[in-house]
Amino acid sequence: MKKFSIKALLFFFLISGTSFAQNWETLDSGTDYILFDISFPKGQSEIGYAAGMQYTWDAEGIVIKTTDSGDTWNQILGGTGTNGIETICFINADTGFIAGWNNYFAKTTNGGESWNQITVGSNNWYFMDIEFWDEYNGIAFANLSTGGIGIYITNNGGDTWTTSLGVEQNVQDIAYADVNTLYAVGGDEKISKSTNGGMSWTQIYSGTNNRYFMGVDFNGNFGVIGGEDGKIMHTLDGGDNWSTYATGYHNFQGVHVFNSDSAYIAGTDADIYKTTNWGDTWEVEDNGPESSHIYKVKFTTDHTGFICGSQGLIKRKIAPEIILSADFEADAIETCNWMPVHFTDLSTGNIESWEWDFGIAGTSTEQNPSIIFSTPGVYDITLTVYGDGQESSITKEAYITSYICPGFAEINDGQTHVSPNPTNGLIHITGLKEEKTQVQLFDISGKLILNTLLSESDNQWDVSSIKAGVYFLEIEGFEKKEKLIIE
Repeated sequence: MKKFSIKALLFFFLISGTSFAQNWETLDSGTDYILFDISFPKGQSEIGYAAGMQYTWDAEGIVIKTTDSGDTWNQILGGTGTNGIETICFINADTGFIAGWNNYFAKTTNGGESWNQITVGSNNWYFMDIEFWDEYNGIAFANLSTGGIGIYITNNGGDTWTTSLGVEQNVQDIAYADVNTLYAVGGDEKISKSTNGGMSWTQIYSGTNNRYFMGVDFNGNFGVIGGEDGKIMHTLDGGDNWSTYATGYHNFQGVHVFNSDSAYIAGTDADIYKTTNWGDTWEVEDNGPESSHIYKVKFTTDHTGFICGSQGLIKRKIAPEIILSADFEADAIETCNWMPVHFTDLSTGNIESWEWDFGIAGTSTEQNPSIIFSTPGVYDITLTVYGDGQESSITKEAYITSYICPGFAEINDGQTHVSPNPTNGLIHITGLKEEKTQVQLFDISGKLILNTLLSESDNQWDVSSIKAGVYFLEIEGFEKKEKLIIE
């Protein structure tokens, strides 16, 4: 089935008639050409490019550029004699690639001021997509004039391209999951997977004949696929298993997996859907004009979103300002000098790194470290987090108190078990003998707090009257003690 017939189907659907809050703003692209692809080089959101052509089939092409995050766009390529352009991808602000009809594939190294046509494969009727994982590893694919699909791989930033073994299916879209793992989707709802950077492929799924998957994106093992009649498929395990959701009538072509649990998908009527629960359910985030269709959804490094589509459509969703806020908690604030304390990071924001200061107990750059306060005393704990050019710090003064606890060691016999632990009420001790056994509760200084008799059939103990802290259970017949945390 030719690409024209797929695109032609995308414009003849009725609007849903439901009104939704508009989180996306329409930008003036300066053109009414169909924009099939959009690219913002990594690490910034100011410089971006979009490309397309006048019609859906071998028409005059165009490339536009923004240097102010989409506020204004200027044409940098186009006019009579320009080949139709289907795809654009920039690996940095200056170096990028465009490709399209009649074996056209070109590269720029000066931000689009000039383009040099390069040879990638042969017998290419029209290229459909170019994707790069980083500045070195990329993939492109085309419909061949002799039929079938040509897939081309580069690992040197596009200086040279190698023909892969290809996929045995009609391909509509390809996406990276990591530098070695890629997925291809297309006709007959087939999904193929490569684990060697695209050099060879294995079909992992086949759906309904003569139906199309048109868009795919992955973040690690979480992947989303868009298809005809509002069909959305997602996987959480790298394609071993798939679940299906359907909106009813959309053709979904633009897909972007945002992070480990959320994603966007868009298509017919320029409707944009979002999931925040790994694809289980989807909600309309933007209800677009009925005469337009979205082809791509992309997000920049700072989480600013862009979509492109028919009639020169470009929309933008400004990234919310995310303020870092450092916070943490420990599983115990009173401890023995031999016992590790586990710290849990509770900070919010887009955090990239952590710095912990535990005084004379040391430092850590782990997110959730475990620390032994071997020198008795009172400790101030400081956590500083960094991300998005911000930093946030918090110090909890006199937060940890460490004691010398001579003779105290935890039970480690594998026979007794205390639950729940931590607790704020009843505890259950299993592994006791059937006859009454003496159980005693000590604080970390060794002072006896409670004393009772328990057995395997009567093993419940109410400790709700004890103030929060770290304690030890001494069980008759055992030389060691069980640590108990009361909240």
